[in-house]
Amino acid sequence: MPKNFDASWLHLTPDEEVLWADHRSVYRVLPVVTVGVLFILLGAGVTGSDLLGSARWLGAVFIPIGFVVAVPPFLRWRSEWYVLTTEEIYYKNGIFSTNVTQIRLDRVQNTACSQSLAERIFDYGDVSVYTAGSGTIDLVFENVSNPQSVNEMLTEQLGRVSTRR
Repeated sequence: MPKNFDASWLHLTPDEEVLWADHRSVYRVLPVVTVGVLFILLGAGVTGSDLLGSARWLGAVFIPIGFVVAVPPFLRWRSEWYVLTTEEIYYKNGIFSTNVTQIRLDRVQNTACSQSLAERIFDYGDVSVYTAGSGTIDLVFENVSNPQSVNEMLTEQLGRVSTRR
């Protein structure tokens, strides 16, 4: 489990334990955040130099643009959590308000793992969870690192839950 994971929002039963917790893959956020940081650096560089002469204040326009580009995706990435416990699956999101979706493992009927070629290269992808009584995807662990491993862990836990019933 990650060091920065705060499980205070989980409603764990006394014998329930967290098996896995993670964010979306950083590879999905990194390009946008990098562009935002480049805008900030460009703005700071132009503002602090004589490149544009008396119009160097124009460089300061790039700084807020960089923050607008970089900060929202970073905050979304940091505020989203996917969690697998011995009893349930949780998805938490929200920056200013928090939304938590939880699905009991005994309701999960099927899972699926998908990756594009680029996702396979960088080892991230989606794990879809289907519950009983619904023909649609109920929860998707989007862009998680090592999705095959997550899917295997989920499938293994589903087997344990089904044998307990």
